[in-house]
Amino acid sequence: MKFSSVDLKKLNELRSALLEGIRKCGEVVLSVNNEPLRKTIMSLEQQSNQYANELNAQIQVMGGYSMNESKQEDANTSGKSKKIKTNIEEQALKICRKIEKSVINLYKKTLKEELANDGLKKMMKYQMDGIMCTTLQLKLLSKFLHNQ
Repeated sequence: MKFSSVDLKKLNELRSALLEGIRKCGEVVLSVNNEPLRKTIMSLEQQSNQYANELNAQIQVMGGYSMNESKQEDANTSGKSKKIKTNIEEQALKICRKIEKSVINLYKKTLKEELANDGLKKMMKYQMDGIMCTTLQLKLLSKFLHNQ
């Protein structure tokens, strides 16, 4: 099976966007006092980490370089020492908007283009659907909490 350097570049961009999403979740999660909201943010963080690992494995199969383990660890812990002093529900919605804008738009853009592997396309589709579902849950929960 032949992979293009364009496919590899797209996967690297997606992996980087997911790692940034993990970092953003980590910046907020410790400041959240509401248990359901904290769990939803943690779920998004874990899901993004799983998808980044899946993309990383695919990148390796395609002959690309693995993400540096220390970079992944930095993404998982970088924001944990920071405390957010603004309205946490607003922060959660802000995370959703940023993740949707970067990650989901990258998935959509990549899925519209021709990829060398149908299995890769299927993987990216279920990942995009998973991120969309979790960010929707986060939005709904944040709006519910805001209206209480």
